Amino acid sequence: MSTSIFITGFSVAIIYLLFKFIEMRFILKENKPLKILFRDTLIVYLSVIIGDFVINQWSPSSSIGETQIFTNTPEF
Repeated sequence: MSTSIFITGFSVAIIYLLFKFIEMRFILKENKPLKILFRDTLIVYLSVIIGDFVINQWSPSSSIGETQIFTNTPEF
């Protein structure tokens, strides 16, 4: 699955926004400013992107193999 991390982060942020909006309107029955809700959604989006970056930095690279060395005379 080669989905871009930006699309994944956007999807997670939209789902978070929907759940928080439903919680705010129907469960808690309090009206918070939407500015705070969008700020929290932006934090979730950035957290997904930064988390993916950190995981990719710590995972071992699959391109590391044997070192190619030349043991005979060069052909140039």
